Amino acid sequence: MDIRHLRNMLAVMEEGSIGKAAQRLHISQPALTKSIQRLEEHLGVRLFDREARGMKPTFYADSLRGYAKAACVGMAEAESQIASLRNGTEGIITVAGPPLIVTELLPDVLLQLSQERPKLQVHVVARNRELFTDLLEGRFNLVVAMLYDEIPKQGLSKQRLFDDRLVLVMRPDHPLAKRRKVKPGDLLDQKWVFADSDTWSHRRLQLYFEQAGLAVPRPRIASRNPAVLKNIVMISDHIGMMSKLGVEKEISKGLLKCIEIDSPLMHRPIGIVRRENEPMSPAAKSFVRIIEDVCKKRGYVTKR
Repeated sequence: MDIRHLRNMLAVMEEGSIGKAAQRLHISQPALTKSIQRLEEHLGVRLFDREARGMKPTFYADSLRGYAKAACVGMAEAESQIASLRNGTEGIITVAGPPLIVTELLPDVLLQLSQERPKLQVHVVARNRELFTDLLEGRFNLVVAMLYDEIPKQGLSKQRLFDDRLVLVMRPDHPLAKRRKVKPGDLLDQKWVFADSDTWSHRRLQLYFEQAGLAVPRPRIASRNPAVLKNIVMISDHIGMMSKLGVEKEISKGLLKCIEIDSPLMHRPIGIVRRENEPMSPAAKSFVRIIEDVCKKRGYVTKR
């Protein structure tokens, strides 16, 4: 059943004549008459009786009125919803990433996206494992994460945003804080805190010392929780190797001091990963545009 035939029937019922209904609908009278006839043929009943004063609805038309209105309203709402989804003003997108990136980078992005598209709902998933597997399986629209070499090349597309880096962190009055540069040998006898051995940052730290012919120092304290490590460093003589993205606030407040290590091992490319050859929705495109803008305003270095 064509929804237009129902709309035309309702117009004739409300206007009381073919002429007035055709004028309201901006179609010709013959076209409207033909539409009513097709609906009658489809239903197998007569919907109107012609009278001197116009068109009088039959019992069948009166019975159909409520259903026709509901169908027309429902279709109008559906068309509006599809238009909103097409324009990216409504709908749902799911963005995932490691807790550090979700916490330190995404809030500014999400707030701006919410201001631009207040009816859009964004689900945020913060975790470290199975991000790219679940992205391939359609559980997320986008992943914002470190661009590991291990990311599957088949089925995924990567867009580099900027280079974060691992930095040496300590309290501002730590003996090392006055130095501009340090060498691996300067760090052997320090009190270390860092994430356990099954992490990217620990593996990089291990390679850094191995390239200098040294064994990686044993940590006094190990934890996967960056907040735990930062707090220990701030109140003690311990030092740690942490993401600069994760300590920017503490550095700006004078709570921590960082020293950048001159080694390509310390670079952490951060970017967006999505399913390859899949068109992005307008909402997802807005997210990407805003995160690029936020990174630029923060002065993050973007490398292609």
